[in-house]
Amino acid sequence: MKRSSAWPFFASLALVGAALLSGCDTSRPKNEPFVVSDWTGKWEGVQPQYAMLDAQDQLIYIQGQAAQVKSSTFVFSLHANGRVALTQSVADGRMMEFQGRWNAMESKNTLNPNAREQLVMGVNCELSSSTGAYRNYILLADTVERVVRCYGTPREPHFDLTPSMQP
Repeated sequence: MKRSSAWPFFASLALVGAALLSGCDTSRPKNEPFVVSDWTGKWEGVQPQYAMLDAQDQLIYIQGQAAQVKSSTFVFSLHANGRVALTQSVADGRMMEFQGRWNAMESKNTLNPNAREQLVMGVNCELSSSTGAYRNYILLADTVERVVRCYGTPREPHFDLTPSMQP
């Protein structure tokens, strides 16, 4: 009986796959949900530069150049009493301060449908500045990517946030 010439290849592939899988971390359950245990504290992230669009989602041009919104560093300070402060530092040196309130966005605990426990999947931050500017950002736990993301208007790019080590 003649063996297929592909047999050594598939045998090697199986051995390599087994070796790789044996080194995987199996200490944490694969179905463990991604939740943020405490939303209070400081969350920091960088919103990348993006093109400025008009109401019809067309590029805005200034002196023949496509207008760009410069990247910004966002620092959200969420307090236990429901207050929130946002410092937005723009790449060109400008700084904006906002104050407001945050509210938890809850969902039913899907692991045990009979439980009355609620999971906080994100927070809605309603902010304003002393100049009257209004901002609304949603900080949301992305359960697939296992990160916290910040969402602004549909024209703004979303970006990841990490707990800040600042006091």
